[in-house]
Formats: sequence, structure tokens, C-alpha cells
Amino acid sequence: MNRKLIISLIVLLILFSCNESKPAFIPIDFQLEENDWDIDAYKLTNAIVDSIVKSEGYESAATEFSNIGEIAKSYKLWDMEYNQTYNPSETDKQQLDKLQRQDAIPYILKTATKHEIVIINEAHHVPQHRIFTTQLLDGLKEQGFTHLGLETTFNIPQMDSLINSNKYPELKSGIYSKEPQFGNLIRLALQKGFQIFSYETMGNFGKQREIDQAQNIKNYMDNHPNGKFLIHCGYSHGYEGDLSNSWEKAMAARLKDISQKDPLTINQTIYTEKGENKYENSLYQLVDVEFPSVYLDKEGNSFGKYKHGGYFDIAVFHPRRKDSVRPKWMLYDDREYVEVSFEQESITCPCLVLAYVKGEPIGSAIPYDIVQVDNKNATLVLSKDKFDIVIWNKKDTSIKTSINNK
Repeated sequence: MNRKLIISLIVLLILFSCNESKPAFIPIDFQLEENDWDIDAYKLTNAIVDSIVKSEGYESAATEFSNIGEIAKSYKLWDMEYNQTYNPSETDKQQLDKLQRQDAIPYILKTATKHEIVIINEAHHVPQHRIFTTQLLDGLKEQGFTHLGLETTFNIPQMDSLINSNKYPELKSGIYSKEPQFGNLIRLALQKGFQIFSYETMGNFGKQREIDQAQNIKNYMDNHPNGKFLIHCGYSHGYEGDLSNSWEKAMAARLKDISQKDPLTINQTIYTEKGENKYENSLYQLVDVEFPSVYLDKEGNSFGKYKHGGYFDIAVFHPRRKDSVRPKWMLYDDREYVEVSFEQESITCPCLVLAYVKGEPIGSAIPYDIVQVDNKNATLVLSKDKFDIVIWNKKDTSIKTSINNK
């Protein structure tokens, strides 16, 4: 083979490699599925600031920011709504000195062997909490847990059947589940053989809501008498015991009463990161955990948090984001950072970059990941799979490419 031919082949290989590393984009007529309760599922930053903050307040806006991967902005807005400051005391330091830290996941899985019901809560603007529940799935499945109850989905049998048959979540499936990490919790649970069921009440609030939620779960349990159940709820619904407030008892306590089964209750919302340290729980300010942790006393019991007489069995201390483009707690199992650049495309920014699992319907399925960008370079967090990537700025023609991340 002569020298010129060899050089030509090398040049062709280089060009081919470059084309492979820069996937081609094509126009796409992209629209998100609209629902009666949500006609604009994913909003750009300026729309959240201009509309949601003014009409619904900081808490709702914080949740909207979390839906598009803007975690820092989400936490900052949450601080503006709940801005009580805490100062660690000497008593707090002495209390921590008496406790030992352990990895939360194996501790929870070991404790769960004694229970048929596990109830774990979340803050609705913190995707980290959904990822942690996702990381419990394998261990709980090995123990016979095969049913996952969700507050976010509507208590409609037809909707449950649709989710379980499709094997992926959709925007019409519920409210909080449109956030990508919540969608991934549902998606992976289905892949692992869990049956998804909804238990939210329709239109009731306060005490009656707690009663309805517990009864809906009990009704489902009665139809699956040999099952074990993982319940993912929001905030205070997971409290056991009597509460000195208008609820009297939360969903978890009411479910315990009517089922005569003691649930393992896990709190994620107290010892978790805020926008600024001063707004964090005083004990949490004193720690810097690298992985989800529990603190145990000398008898091996988990240190928890009490409220108006109610309690959780276990309290999880979560790691902070630190200085990373996307939070490192997003990296679990085979998930990794994947860079997507569209600098040569004519579409204007700001844009939302949405990653859809290949084969799931674009625009109606919940994306695997979303991030807003201003400079045509995005860092996604993806598993080893095939994805359709949509670039959308809500005014120009959207563009699409595909990625094989296997």
C-alpha cells in the first residue's frame, strides 16, 4: 500500500471520528404534552421568575427550578420562603460527639428486614431525595418489596394500569413526577419489577387528606395480602405518633392504626442542604458527610427528629452539592456526565436540553434529564443507554440528535 493511500485513509478515519463525536442535529416539531393541571411543564428561568414567583410564591418557584435542573437557584428561592436561621450550640456539638456515623443505605436495608411497610419522605424541590429512594430499590426488592406507592400520582386505577403497562412515566402520570429524577425513580422501579400504585386523595386537605391517604394504601394492601410496600411521600406525611396539631395524626400513623403493621419511617427533609448554611438545621451545619449517612447512639439506634410528639424511625443526613457543574449525588450506578455541544447550530439560547430514553415518546414521556443552558454547551447526567436529545428554546424550531451512551 503506497504512502499517499495510507495518509488518505488516516484522514478519512479522523474525519469519521470527528463526525461521530459531534452528532448531527435535525429540526423537530417539538411540543410538550399539556394537561388540565399543567399546560407548561418545563419553564425557562425568566418565566419562573416573572410568573411563578409573583403568582404562587417562592416555594412553587423553587420546585419549578428543580424541574429543569437548576438546583442552586431552587435552594436559594426556598431560603427566601423559609428563612429561619439556626446557630449550632455547644449542646449540639456534645450530642454529635456521642453518636457514630454509618452509611445510610445498608443500615436502612438491614432495619427494613423487620418490616412489611417502609415509608420515606421527600422535599418536593429536592431531586436528591428521589435519587436516594431509587438507590434503595435493589436492596428492598431482594427482601420481597415489590409495590411502590406514590403521592405524586393520581388515585385512578386506569392511570396506575397505564404506568405499569407502559414501563415508563409520562407527564400526565402526576404532578411532582415530571421532575426527571422522580421520573427515573418510577422508570427504574418498573424495570426492577415493582408495581406502581397511587394513593393520593382527590380534593381533600388537612386531617381528611391524611385519613384518605392511609385508607387508600390500606385498600391496596388488602388486594395484595402477601406484599411488601415502599411508600414515597412528601414531608410530614411520614410522621408516626400523635401530632399536637389539626391533623392529629399523619398518614403514617393512621396507616399503622388501621393496618396493625408497624412501618419503618425514614426522614430525608431535616438534615439536607439549603441555599445557605445558616438556614440549615443546627446539627446538619456541624457535619460534612460524603455519602448519605445515619447517626447512631451507643445502643445502635438511629438519631431522629421529633415534632409535636410525632417521630420518624430514621433520619438521613445527605451530602452537599459542593463545587460541581451538576451535583455529584446524581452520579450513581452507571450514570455519568455527558457533554452535549450545539455551538454550530443557529438556534438561540437560553435553551432547555432534554434527554429522552430512546423509544419513549418525545414530549409526553418524562425526560431522563433536563438542564437549562445559555451558551450552547450542556452537561447531562445519563446512564449507559441510548437517548434522543432535544434542544428547545420555546420560540424557534427545536432541534434533535441522538446519543448512544453505551
